[in-house]
Amino acid sequence: MAHGRDKYRLRRNKKIVRKLFNDEWDPIGGCPEDEYDTYAAKAYVMMMHDNASQAEIADYLWWVETEYIGMPSHPERRMKCFEIAKKLIEMKPQLEVANDI
Repeated sequence: MAHGRDKYRLRRNKKIVRKLFNDEWDPIGGCPEDEYDTYAAKAYVMMMHDNASQAEIADYLWWVETEYIGMPSHPERRMKCFEIAKKLIEMKPQLEVANDI
């Protein structure tokens, strides 16, 4: 049964991280709900499995934003990446808790 709970926890966590990325990171603006899922999943794995630091996650988000997506480099956007990384790491205890199903 633990495997079933893990499946539901992963789905729940995906929704939580998706909401953070869509509502607060959103470098493009006004995108479909699933636009940032790949980046959110990578940041999630970096945090949960690789124990990445806030700086490492922020650097990844900055790379995605400026290099991969090709958005212009702005200092306030760089700070936004650090803010999102911090919020993601602050969510970690919530994301580690198994769903009660």
